[in-house]
Amino acid sequence: MRFLLKKVTGIILLACFTISVNAQIDSLENCVNRLKHSSATGGKETAFLSIGSDFMYAQEYFESGNFSSAEYSFMTIVRKEKDHPYANYQLAISLLKQNDPNKTKLAQDYLAKAFSKVPALKDRYKKDFPAANDDIAGSAGSDIPINNNVEATPVEATKADGLDAYIERIKFSRSNSGAATSMLSAGLDAFYGIEYFENGEFGSAETSFSLSLAKDGANPYVNYLKAVSLAAQGKIAESKAFLAKAAAADATLNDRFKNDTARATEKWNKKQEAKTVKSSPSKPVKYGGSLLFGNYTCHVSVWNGPNVSPAYRYDYKGYFALKKDGSYRWLDDGATGKFSYNSATGELTWLSGYFKGFQPKITQYQTGTKTAQITISFSDSYRWECGCNK
Repeated sequence: MRFLLKKVTGIILLACFTISVNAQIDSLENCVNRLKHSSATGGKETAFLSIGSDFMYAQEYFESGNFSSAEYSFMTIVRKEKDHPYANYQLAISLLKQNDPNKTKLAQDYLAKAFSKVPALKDRYKKDFPAANDDIAGSAGSDIPINNNVEATPVEATKADGLDAYIERIKFSRSNSGAATSMLSAGLDAFYGIEYFENGEFGSAETSFSLSLAKDGANPYVNYLKAVSLAAQGKIAESKAFLAKAAAADATLNDRFKNDTARATEKWNKKQEAKTVKSSPSKPVKYGGSLLFGNYTCHVSVWNGPNVSPAYRYDYKGYFALKKDGSYRWLDDGATGKFSYNSATGELTWLSGYFKGFQPKITQYQTGTKTAQITISFSDSYRWECGCNK
């Protein structure tokens, strides 16, 4: 059964490959269309566990714009068939579309492999990336050996030492699903810590670095990053033990600790300041001014109780007409009465009529912008708010 499947997949690969080699044209689109037709009609090219089936699965992610999933799926094909030109090409484009410097570097090898097998793909690439740098694929077109092991790191990262090189290696591994940042690894926790660290979130960075050190306590660079994270938060005493452990393995870390901590502290302080809610005192209510005459409709705010939405309701109490001659009338046919008004303090005094009988504690007038308001306070906790539109 395995032999048969392998034979079938080899035929399918050859089908998409032979046309482009012999004709020297970009037949990627033709190949994709043929595989789509096969998938829709149950054809052999996209049979279960075939390369064609895997390609269509990856292509669906690609066409939907999910380039990280497309990368993973095309990478699966390339691991099985390292010379597949279209899988190499689509993998490279998926990497480039993610705008990650490390993925961009990795894409060069896959482009070179695709171009070496189907030179016409260079023209396709110019259409896909019209503004791209001509050097993006390095010496594309020559038959460059490709390392299809995604755990590989760039040459410069492999040879380099020090904190900055370590950070780049961790980022590269994470962007390309490397073993250094595999699930539940110390490297993955370190990667999350680095993300928090670079964003100035040193509390979260400290936690991630602690998780990493619980799995690999000897790593000097994670110890150092935790020391800086602690110092940035003002935890100077706690940072010393981690700095000492880091410097014991890499003495250069002692020299940069002061400057790194100063920059981190500044970033931390800015973060904390941004989180602080800055409240300004509310402007005191200004009562008084020219009295607006007309009908004032009154409501009372009533609390609906705990865990109730809305928290308040506004019960209608009635209205009164305020007149220029110093009189007022409750409702259309209610009692009439007299009032006096102090424009300096905004206080109304009910001399007779409906409100005189209730003897409110204080009545105050404020002009407002669109609505004038008279607040009638019967006690410290019970008041009517009566408004008149201007």
